[in-house]
Amino acid sequence: MKQVLTLKYVVNKGGWATLCIGNITEIVILNISYLHDSLKELAQSAIELKTKDETSVVFMDEPGEHKLILKKKGTSIDYELRWYKDWASWNLTSEDNFEPVISGTTTLPKYINLVRENLIRIWNEEGPEGYKKKWSEHDFPMREYELLKG
Repeated sequence: MKQVLTLKYVVNKGGWATLCIGNITEIVILNISYLHDSLKELAQSAIELKTKDETSVVFMDEPGEHKLILKKKGTSIDYELRWYKDWASWNLTSEDNFEPVISGTTTLPKYINLVRENLIRIWNEEGPEGYKKKWSEHDFPMREYELLKG
């Protein structure tokens, strides 16, 4: 199986962002609300997978949310993006009540690099002040950025 994953996180105005996530056959675009600190959680997932076998990232919409499930097997990562019609992370729906959206396999180094590249690009484009102004509720994830930027 070919190991492919693409990620592009873009911070928009008014507490919204988008994430383009793709595998070898499709690309999905998610709307992300400021109600959850998704960029920080995305960065934390790349750090956590160095020592953990499983983690996840929540991307809240209004209503509903996507959840990216990441499971490490050696140096490979199986990923699945799930859609919940309500906020499972706030216990407004069951964790089992989801629709699968996209899945695939990538490598741990590829995933870490994708997350790192997004953080560096956002830092270069927005800086911490610009990020806070657009994202409103949450600060730029400096600690995670420092740990990942290499």
